[in-house]
Amino acid sequence: MTAPTDEAIGVVVTRRVPVANLEAFEAVLRALMQIASKQPGQVAGDVVRGAVRGGEREYFIVYRFADEARLRAWEASPERRGLVGRIDALAIGGRRHELTGLEAWFDVPPGQLPPPRHRMAFVSWLGIWPLVSLALWLLAPYLVALPFLFQTGVLSALIILIMTYAVMPQLTKLAAPLLRTDAGREDLSS
Repeated sequence: MTAPTDEAIGVVVTRRVPVANLEAFEAVLRALMQIASKQPGQVAGDVVRGAVRGGEREYFIVYRFADEARLRAWEASPERRGLVGRIDALAIGGRRHELTGLEAWFDVPPGQLPPPRHRMAFVSWLGIWPLVSLALWLLAPYLVALPFLFQTGVLSALIILIMTYAVMPQLTKLAAPLLRTDAGREDLSS
């Protein structure tokens, strides 16, 4: 496995599996996860098994790669395609969602897709705009004598720290109704 980078990309795949196919599905899934763990750039991989309901079990397959290029190489590999074909034959539908960028600021409950990007961008802007305005108003007079790049470095570091540890946790709670995901908005694309 590889250490995560700022370019890391995560994928969450959900699959519903009839009880009659569970044993065969688990065997193919184990093989897929084992092969995936040896791929260049793979950072992590995990499976969360839901409860059996209505004769089916829902699986959440989560994997993360160091960057998009290595993820795409893994997804295009003949080994993966063959195993995913076998999984498709054993499962009933599912969804796939990639997690990059803004998703890192939003705490998504297990089994739920992240909010649409335009909503995350709007909520992020709601936090950043007042912080930038306040920082410029309060700190700019004291930073004016410093080199421009140092000024922007100080301001951006301060804003990111405040956003990450103070503003976004509160803002995501307040904006929870806006950030809820529409259940059927994503289709699975293997």
